[in-house]
Amino acid sequence: MQMNHPLWPVVRESARRVVRIEKISITAPDEYTSDIIHLSGLIGDHIPQRSTFPVHRKSENEEIWIYDDTRVQSPPIIYIGKTEPQIDVCWIELPINDGFNAIMESCEQLLNAGYPGCVGCDESIQEGRWDEEIFRAERKKLLK
Repeated sequence: MQMNHPLWPVVRESARRVVRIEKISITAPDEYTSDIIHLSGLIGDHIPQRSTFPVHRKSENEEIWIYDDTRVQSPPIIYIGKTEPQIDVCWIELPINDGFNAIMESCEQLLNAGYPGCVGCDESIQEGRWDEEIFRAERKKLLK
């Protein structure tokens, strides 16, 4: 996905979350199993201290949900599909194959660039800047 694509910011934020969060699960159709295994390998290659990797939970639905399993309730953090999720979830409003491929490509770019790096070190990027509500509002304005 090119940087000038209107969904690039949410795809990039989603990829950051996938790479940064220590324990995630991905609920997706069966055909994504090898992609999720590949993602785990990429993370392991670039972040050797990581001991947990994305877990695939199979689904029959034509949508993909990614959950933060480091938290007690495992809240959803990313959704790829057509139905608008709650506002605290990054929504990639694309067909699931296109959306998941975009996240995979962005994860690989981030990992190759050394992300997440040293969070908390001097001059590291600040986490938590993303505002899904503002992003969706701006996107809706552009679609009118």
